[in-house]
Amino acid sequence: MIDLWLRSGIVGIILIPFVLLYSIAVGIVWLTHLSSARPFFASCIGITGPFFASVAVLFGLFSAFLANDVQHRNADLRAAVFREADGLRTILRLAEALGAAGRPITTAAVAYAESEIAREWPANGRRGTAPEDLEALRKLTLSMLAPGLTDTLPTAAHQAILGGLVEVREARLERLTLTAGGSDPMSWLAMFVLGVLTQIAVAVVQLERLRPQALALFVFTTAFAATVVLIGLARDPFSGKEIDAAPLRAAVASATP
Repeated sequence: MIDLWLRSGIVGIILIPFVLLYSIAVGIVWLTHLSSARPFFASCIGITGPFFASVAVLFGLFSAFLANDVQHRNADLRAAVFREADGLRTILRLAEALGAAGRPITTAAVAYAESEIAREWPANGRRGTAPEDLEALRKLTLSMLAPGLTDTLPTAAHQAILGGLVEVREARLERLTLTAGGSDPMSWLAMFVLGVLTQIAVAVVQLERLRPQALALFVFTTAFAATVVLIGLARDPFSGKEIDAAPLRAAVASATP
């Protein structure tokens, strides 16, 4: 269920929490004040505010932990993109220094970056479905291991250019791993359950009259839904401008024709 919501697009990520949580709040108000169970809840009047505070603190802690997890994941993903672009720049600069012998490497490096941007990047937002275009990476690797190049290239220069390739491969693997992975669904479920329990806690503290209870639930539910939406949007950094392919495009643009 959490995955379906996270894959529902920006509109779904925003609307679903508000609709669901407001519906739960309305249901709580109806149950405690308008249903046939009202006499029972009226007999429970007297529960004090500290009960609500204890549940709210747990909800706040779990929300903070989840938001921190999402933030760290996005920071690692952004760093992986920059490392991949930096590795490509290293390869391109060394290939330029080789002159005509390095042109096949330059061509392969540019083709690899363009393949990443055109094929893998649009699918990065669809967690777990990004296609692995290994052909471009294979051609880039083979261009650096061509017999004519390895025989004439100084050992230090060859090691440096292979180091750039290793950096590209490692950064790409990390990017794909972070894109396919995500926060533990149990963390989302725990935050949701604690949030609903906090709604119930707000309600039982305000059992005397309907309007104060409804207002208190409205305020907390709005904050609850907004928190879920903000974390959900941050969970999909490719849906906005937080993470884009600009570093890879800049690396391609830096290649000498």
